[in-house]
Amino acid sequence: MGRLTELQQEAEWRHCCESETYFLENYWSIAHPAHGRILFNLRGAQSSALQHWDDNRYSLTLKARQIGWTTLVAAHQFWMAFFKPDQNIIDLSRTERESVLLLRKSKYGFQHLPDWMLARGPDSVVEHQQKMAFDNGSMITSMPSASDPARGESASLVVVDEWAFLPNPEEAWASIEPVADVGGRIIGLSTANGSGNFFHELWVGSSTGTNRFAPMFFPWSATEDRDESWYLSKKESMLPWQLAQEYPTTPEEAFIKSGNPVFDLDVLEAMNRTVEPGQAGFLWEPHPRTVEFRKDAHSLA
Repeated sequence: MGRLTELQQEAEWRHCCESETYFLENYWSIAHPAHGRILFNLRGAQSSALQHWDDNRYSLTLKARQIGWTTLVAAHQFWMAFFKPDQNIIDLSRTERESVLLLRKSKYGFQHLPDWMLARGPDSVVEHQQKMAFDNGSMITSMPSASDPARGESASLVVVDEWAFLPNPEEAWASIEPVADVGGRIIGLSTANGSGNFFHELWVGSSTGTNRFAPMFFPWSATEDRDESWYLSKKESMLPWQLAQEYPTTPEEAFIKSGNPVFDLDVLEAMNRTVEPGQAGFLWEPHPRTVEFRKDAHSLA
C-alpha cells in the first residue's frame, strides 16, 4: 500500500482489528526460504484453520510436515496480542530451541509492520528470546514443555506444538487443562508419532466425541505447491513409516504406519492381501516394494 492519510490509517487499523485474515494478507510478512521476505498469502486450508480456532476453544490438529502451520500459529498469536488487550499467550514446544524459533516467527512479522501501524499500536515493553510483551497488557511466552510454564497461569491461549513428540505430553496436558476452565483456548498441533501414545489417545477422543477437542486433519496435499509427482518423489526416497509420519494421506495412515514400527507395515499389508488363512510359507521381495508369497524355498527357482 502507498502512503495513507490519517483517516485511511484509522480505517485500516479498525479493519485489521476486526479481521485477522485481512491483517495477515495485507500486512504480515514471513521469511520464505526461497523468496526472502514476502507477504503472507493464506492458503485455503490455513483460512479454514483460523476459522476452526475461532470456533473451538479446544482445537487439535493432526498435520503433515512443512505445510505452514507453525508460521500460521505464530501470526495468529501475534494478532491476538497486538490488537487485543490483556492477552496472556503461552507456547509449549519440545525444546528450548524450538520455542525460540516459534516466537522468532512472531517477532519477524512484528519488525516488518509499516511505521504508521507500529506508531498506532501498543509499544513493545519486553522482548527477549522467549517472551514478547506490550503495554496493552498482552504478552506471548514461548518455552519448552519441560519448564511447566502453564501451571498456575491464567492464559487466554495455550499453543502446544508437536504434541506427539513432547518429552512429557501427559504432564503438559495436566498443566494446561485448567486454563480452559477459566475461558482460555488450547490449540494442539502435531504430526503423528505412532499409535497408542498420549497424542493418539487425544486424537481418538476428539474424533469420537469423548473429549472436548475438535479435530482437524491436514494431509500432505494441504499446500497447493504439492502434487502427485512431488508425493511420488518423497515415496521413493523415504521409508514407509517415515512417509506416513511426515506426509500422511489420512489420519489412519498417519497413526498406524508412523513411529518407526518394528515390522514393515507395507509387508504386513501385502501378506494380508495375498495369503489365505492357514497357509504356511514366507514373503519374498523380488523387487523393491514388490512382495510375493511363496509356499516353499524351491518356488524361488
